[in-house]
Amino acid sequence: MNRRDRKLLNEIGRYYLQYKGIIDVEKLLPLFQGTTEVPVNDYTLAYIYFYIIYLVTKDAVLSAREALKERLTYRESSVEYSQELLGELDVPRTIEVYSMNMVAYYNFTEGLNAPEFSILGYLLRRIYHLVQEKLEGLKYVDNDAVPKYFNFLENFKKKLDELNDLKERFPNGYYREPSYIDPEWLMRAYKAYFLIKGIESIKVGTREKGAVTEKKIIKFLLWKLYELYVFYLVVNYLDGKGYDIIRKDGEFFAEKDNRLIRLIFNTSLSTSSLRKVDDTEDVERYKGRPDISLDDRDRLPKPVIFECKYSSSVSYITMGRFKVMAYTYEYDPEVTVLVYPGLEDGQMNYDAEDSATRELDKMVREKEFLLDFYYNSHLIYMAIIDPLRDVEENLRIVGKILGKII
Repeated sequence: MNRRDRKLLNEIGRYYLQYKGIIDVEKLLPLFQGTTEVPVNDYTLAYIYFYIIYLVTKDAVLSAREALKERLTYRESSVEYSQELLGELDVPRTIEVYSMNMVAYYNFTEGLNAPEFSILGYLLRRIYHLVQEKLEGLKYVDNDAVPKYFNFLENFKKKLDELNDLKERFPNGYYREPSYIDPEWLMRAYKAYFLIKGIESIKVGTREKGAVTEKKIIKFLLWKLYELYVFYLVVNYLDGKGYDIIRKDGEFFAEKDNRLIRLIFNTSLSTSSLRKVDDTEDVERYKGRPDISLDDRDRLPKPVIFECKYSSSVSYITMGRFKVMAYTYEYDPEVTVLVYPGLEDGQMNYDAEDSATRELDKMVREKEFLLDFYYNSHLIYMAIIDPLRDVEENLRIVGKILGKII
């Protein structure tokens, strides 16, 4: 990981989980695929811990509420052996025992005081205690510095109050190891408990080929971080122009007066011109998926597309150059932008297209990191957005692109 990678991680990495749509513990667990820990500043790590604590609290509340719904209807099941059938019969799991002239069957009995509820009561109390304890150790979280569209403090406070009330509606209980037959709400509580219990062991890193580790390392994708960085610049520009940035149901919107701009990530747009692929019925998977799109149907009938390429490889940027050109055919955008951190010197140009990309990169630098050209009667920008530069300088470039449109 080079200096640019580390700057990117410390600049914007604290919002990575939210940007990726990690909204519960179940979605977080698959991210523990990192093999190589990367050092990050205390503020970034503390904010990531804070967000994980919020997810744990949310899941604990959800488990408690689902358990309350089931408490009056939940039934324990036990195996009974008899020549007579007592209770409700579960036919698929009833076995005839010929030698004894009996049957083995499940008998469903009242479950109001089932042990699962006592175990949940124990877990809820432990989670609540651990949440408070871990929060006291977070010394670096400055909530005032968090953009409101990534700020979850108020929601966290509400969930913590809910958890405090809900835990008292279950017996004090006891602990036992989880079982594969436990109800889903209890398994969710177990996962939340294990996560909060060892939260200090969670680190941030990348996945290196061939490397193996037993540590809990959240795998960060650098290209996804760069995409997040560009999104951060775009919404900061809109915020500076008086737009209110709203997050609703996992989607982001910029609102001002009666204007509403939708920000779309890695998703095909409804304006795609792709209609048919041979005799395949579903063509959705073959549509282009721009990294960031701005859609304003009322005042901007054509989308604004940003394609982010976090690479200094000339061949990779050549590929990106032709990709944005293809988007002009598929989506008929108002403007298309290829964003990249700039090429490195000393690389080999594999063909004439790479040589042309190298020349364009030189022109971008000469034009103060922003070059415009036309293709298929559409405006295309090549923009060098380097995280090593000052944020204000990168915001200036974004402003030159969007200032003429929004």
